[in-house]
Amino acid sequence: MSTALLARDPDLSRLLDDGYDLVLQAGHIIVRIPYVTENRTVEYGFLAHPVTISGDRLVSGTDHRIWFGGSTPCTEHGLPLPLATPETRVITEGRQATFMLSSKPSDGYPDQYTKITAYTRMIADHAHALDPTATPTPGAAWQEIDDASPFVYRDTATSRAGITAVNRRFRGHRVVIVGLGGSGGYILDQVAKTEVDSILLIDGDTFDNHNAFRAPGAAALDTLRARPLKATYFATVYANMHRCVTACSKYLNEDNLDLLEGATFVFLASDDAASKPAIFDWLEAHDVPFIDVGMGIEEIDGRLSGLLRVTTSLPAHREAARGRIPRPAHERDAYASNIQTADLNALNAVLAVIRWKRSLGIYADATGESHSTYSLITNEIANEDLP
Repeated sequence: MSTALLARDPDLSRLLDDGYDLVLQAGHIIVRIPYVTENRTVEYGFLAHPVTISGDRLVSGTDHRIWFGGSTPCTEHGLPLPLATPETRVITEGRQATFMLSSKPSDGYPDQYTKITAYTRMIADHAHALDPTATPTPGAAWQEIDDASPFVYRDTATSRAGITAVNRRFRGHRVVIVGLGGSGGYILDQVAKTEVDSILLIDGDTFDNHNAFRAPGAAALDTLRARPLKATYFATVYANMHRCVTACSKYLNEDNLDLLEGATFVFLASDDAASKPAIFDWLEAHDVPFIDVGMGIEEIDGRLSGLLRVTTSLPAHREAARGRIPRPAHERDAYASNIQTADLNALNAVLAVIRWKRSLGIYADATGESHSTYSLITNEIANEDLP
C-alpha cells in the first residue's frame, strides 16, 4: 500500500510524523508497540485498528475498541491490564490479534490519532517504565513511501514543519555536482535532503584519507583501504536516503560536456580551473544556471585566514558572474595552496546551497546577488549585487 493514501489522511499523517511504526494491512492500521509480559519482560506486540477504505480515503472504525497482538499485556509490576480481554481477531494469514482492548472515555475518541495514541500510552508506558529505550515511535521504521517521492523513507521533517508545499518546488529539478573532494560532498549532503528528481555526481578521482577528513560523515578504514572512486563512494552513501543519486567517475572537461545534458542546475566544486571556461561556455549556451564555489586559505603567522567564495551564474547575470570566477593561474597562488578544512568546506557548501534555494524561490531573496564572499578573519559575508 502506497503511503500516498496515508499522507492524505490527517490523523495517520500525524502518527507517521510522530515516528510511529505503522503499516496498513487487510483493512487495519497495524502499530508496533512495546509491552510488559507477565514475567515483567519487555516485548513488542502490535495494535490493530480496523478501518474502511472509501475511494482514496480511510474511514475510522465506529467504536472505541482496538485489538492487540502479543501475550497478555501487563503493568510494569507484571499484573494483567484490566482493559485487555482475550479475543482472537485474524488480520491476515500469519498475523492475528489475541486481545480486545476496551477503554472508553466519557466523550469518546474524536479521531483516529487520539484513539491510537491513547491506547499506545496505556500499554507502552508500562514498558517504558521498565526499559527507557522501549518506544512505539522509532521514527525510521516506515518502509513504504509515496511512489512519486525520490526518498527511500518518509520525510517527516518537512511534514512536521508544515512546509510540504514549499519543498515540492524541488520536483522537476535535475542537479549535477562536479567535484566531490571538499565542498562538493557537503553540497551533496544538503541537496540529497531535497525532493529534486535526480542528482548526478561527476568526479574522476579516488576517495582517500585526506578526502575523508574533509567530507561529511565518517568513512570506514576498510573503505579507505579499497580506495573507491569518489563519485561511486558518495552515490552509494547517499542512495540510503535519495533514490536518484547516480555516479559518473570521470573528470568533466571539454570532451565530455554532454554529461551535463538534462541538468537544470549545476554546482561546480572542482579546483580544476583550467577546465572551467569550456564548462561555463556550455552551461551558458544551454541556458543552465550554475554556482561555482572556491576558497583561498593561507597560513599567516601560524593562523589560517582567507576567503570563501560563492559565485552564481543565472541567465540575467552571466558576464558579471563569470568575471568573478578566478582564471587558471600560471604560478602557484593562494588558490593553489589547497588548504582546506572540513568546517570551511561545509560552510562554503551551505552558502552555495542556500543561494541555490533562494534562486528557486524556496527561501526569500531580497538581494539576488551574483557573488558573495565570507572573510574568515572578520567573520563577515559581503554580497555584490552585480549588474
